[in-house]
Amino acid sequence: MPVRYKDVELLPEEDPTPNKSPTGNHSTSRGLTMNRWIPQPSSGLICSLSALCTGLLFIIIILIVTITRQGVDQTEKNMEVKLRNLSLGVDSKVEKLSQNDSRMMEKLTNIETFVKGMRGSYANDIQRVLGAVARLTEEIRKGNNSTDLLCDVGWRQYAFSCYYLSQYRRTWESAKKDCETRGAHLVVINGEDENRFVGSLSNWQTSWIGLTDVDGSWKWVDGTSYDDTPKFWMPGQPDEWINPIHSQGEDCAELHSSGGWNDGHCSLELVYICEKELH
Repeated sequence: MPVRYKDVELLPEEDPTPNKSPTGNHSTSRGLTMNRWIPQPSSGLICSLSALCTGLLFIIIILIVTITRQGVDQTEKNMEVKLRNLSLGVDSKVEKLSQNDSRMMEKLTNIETFVKGMRGSYANDIQRVLGAVARLTEEIRKGNNSTDLLCDVGWRQYAFSCYYLSQYRRTWESAKKDCETRGAHLVVINGEDENRFVGSLSNWQTSWIGLTDVDGSWKWVDGTSYDDTPKFWMPGQPDEWINPIHSQGEDCAELHSSGGWNDGHCSLELVYICEKELH
């Protein structure tokens, strides 16, 4: 910005003759004297500097706010990630607890069902025993000479059932129907002792029992669960061997003379054993 100077005035020459001041303390000489003023800042410069300072101040404030905001955003992001992870962990725990509760409720329901079934089964067994005792008492009073007072003539008693060994050989399906006409069913084996008793009853002849997989899975004829009962298959059995003569698989179970089970062709004719509960 240009510096303004006070105009220079050319003073008139003084009289060459020395002229002393009345006091006699000062002397002047003729010559050119220049007066110079100190430069002063203009109002425009002051406004420009003020605007510049104000702009710098705003820039500094914006930078501070931006940096602070970035730090806050990063903190918020970290907090959001932590909260999300915490939420996922809580959801996983809740889901596991829910699954455990569901499994526990299912187990409790199964136990309750089993207990009710056992109670009903025991009640039925007790009724059959009481009935058998009453009939036994009556037969004793009558002097009945039957070899087995708890079962009909020709039937053998074991536990809470009566067993009948057929006098003829039949196919599995024909044997099943004959047992049903006698108010019974093909024998259902529920344990090792019963399996041994049935074998001795047949004199260890290979005989039909009430087990078949003609529908694709092994089932007992009276609805007893196959999975929940012991099994006495011979080694390598059942093998579903297809005999070219029969052109069918082996879908019916037989109690073999060895005491084990074997799957055989249902069209074979064997002796069979019927079973019915004591009444």
